[in-house]
Amino acid sequence: MMDVNLDKIKLIIWDLDNTFWKGTISEIEIQPIMSNCELIVALTNCGIINSICSKNDYATAAQKLKELNVWDYFVFSSIDWQPKGQRIRTIVQSMALRPENVLFIDDEITNLREAQHYLPDLMVAGPEIIDRLQQYVEAKDKKDTNHSRLDQYKLLEIKNTEQQKYNSNEEFLFASDIRVSISEDCNRESDRIHELIQRSNQLNFTKKRISAEELKILINREDARCGYVSVTDKYGDYGIVGFYALVGNKLEHFLFSCRTIGLGVEQYVYSVLNCPQLDVVGEVVAELKKTEQPAWINQTDHVAKHPEWDEIKEQPSESAKVLIKGPCDLSKSMTYIKSSDLFDYEFTYVNEKGGNIIEAHNHSVHIVGLKEYTDKQKDEIVSDCIFVDRDMLDGSFFETKYDIIVLSTLIESNYGIYKKRDSNLQVAFGSNLISLTDKQNWQQYIQGSIYTGNNIFTESYLAGFSEKYEFVGKTNPQDYIERIKQILNYLDKQTTLCLLLGVEFSCDKDSDPFSKNRHREHAELNAAIRVFAQECPQLELIDLNDIVKSQSDFTDGINHFTSRVYYEIAQKISAVINKKQDIPIENYSTFFIYLDRVILFVRTILKRTFRTDSRLYKFFKAVYLIISRKKK
Repeated sequence: MMDVNLDKIKLIIWDLDNTFWKGTISEIEIQPIMSNCELIVALTNCGIINSICSKNDYATAAQKLKELNVWDYFVFSSIDWQPKGQRIRTIVQSMALRPENVLFIDDEITNLREAQHYLPDLMVAGPEIIDRLQQYVEAKDKKDTNHSRLDQYKLLEIKNTEQQKYNSNEEFLFASDIRVSISEDCNRESDRIHELIQRSNQLNFTKKRISAEELKILINREDARCGYVSVTDKYGDYGIVGFYALVGNKLEHFLFSCRTIGLGVEQYVYSVLNCPQLDVVGEVVAELKKTEQPAWINQTDHVAKHPEWDEIKEQPSESAKVLIKGPCDLSKSMTYIKSSDLFDYEFTYVNEKGGNIIEAHNHSVHIVGLKEYTDKQKDEIVSDCIFVDRDMLDGSFFETKYDIIVLSTLIESNYGIYKKRDSNLQVAFGSNLISLTDKQNWQQYIQGSIYTGNNIFTESYLAGFSEKYEFVGKTNPQDYIERIKQILNYLDKQTTLCLLLGVEFSCDKDSDPFSKNRHREHAELNAAIRVFAQECPQLELIDLNDIVKSQSDFTDGINHFTSRVYYEIAQKISAVINKKQDIPIENYSTFFIYLDRVILFVRTILKRTFRTDSRLYKFFKAVYLIISRKKK
């Protein structure tokens, strides 16, 4: 086995059975190794991150790690029955690390060899390395007792989950609201800068390692211009992630943390510095260009632009206050409207503590509960339901006086509703066709073969939940209208409630068997809403059936659409807002919408026929950009 350089380790990927604990959890009751649990905490205190790659049942293994109080110390964990080699490669790539900074520990030599087949530079070892690790961390300074590095990778894990909701990486970047600041008061942050100089590799363009004393001399040189770079986005604060030292017109140091890989931060800073001379040393994962500045960084007008569509050009005045509450249909649409103090957002999110997906917050039973449930009852629901967190039971829906609230109805035709026995408490989760209280469905939830929202279900939990709650079914049209009436009764009479209605024809691309009749359920609910809207002046409707016209408007399901659809949803939201504004938002003509359809079709054909670096593809892309600008 290869020699392991402990000083190079940034990430340790652990096997579980007969490595992290004694025994095989799927066969017998395992014996915890408490010194390993303590080691995980000590490694985290030293800034070394931990992950898992295990052949096991996810729910069973995760539950045991929770019992041992170490589950929250792991990130990007991969627990299933697939071969480990490719899974380890995915973990390393997702965390933007180099294999030579990663150690994989496993008791099976075949797993170690398989991992090195996919990542030849990966450090691997058997459980015998653990004693060395314990001695190493005992002697190492505990510089990260606040677990800031762990928090950064948890943030990255959340972003990876969120990114899957977008049609392209650029669309995700534009929606991320990335903010880059450059400061030149380097003396104050010299310790962090020196750490970056010593540790950064993949985005270290100059690779000059200098001592802390040499750094201070450099920072205070009169002929040197030094600065450090900080980054935030809508997911969190990355802190100080970059440093440059410009002497004359040449960059002597130019480096960034691997956490910024893919964000374009290095290109942005290089452009801000007017692209000075830079002699790149060794391999770097990003190429700098003198003619480009990432448009998604520091969007001065807060516009979430998209590579295929221009943003809506004007904004209503700041006198209106708007809440946008819903899943991806609304979050993606809002990338086409300028973000400002006008909007509050409540979108689907990943619970930072449990890692589960929280999207039922916009279901009507939960919205009514915001007002009608006491704090004690909300705490009771959180205690009973692992798929609920406290944040989703609070919010600004009724607490803030909004002029307009935009709410998606798409979840209503899907989710199942559960009522707590002998009480008025109701919660919504998952498909109404696969009840949590039906014992025949339990194994599917436990194994994760159906949608679980990243929740870890066990037989004991499902049995306990079934004793407390009974399955009610899905939202029926009459109940939904009654809930809307309750909601309107609690809102200010001047508040407009805008509902997004679902598509009423099936999606051929939808492979989910539980979505087969979703379009019919949409139609039944929509019909009741349309009738009620005729007699309720507070209600506005955005009907997807006016926008989604054919199968080409879907991506992979009945509630997932192409960019054009999200763009037109944004236009209709703007039209609703304009009714309360003096200055209308300008919309594009039908001619340009259909022209863009043709352009996007031709671009798709070209992408399949020509490489993106070919002259013909670049020519067409240039023509497209010219046409796009003409729309303005």
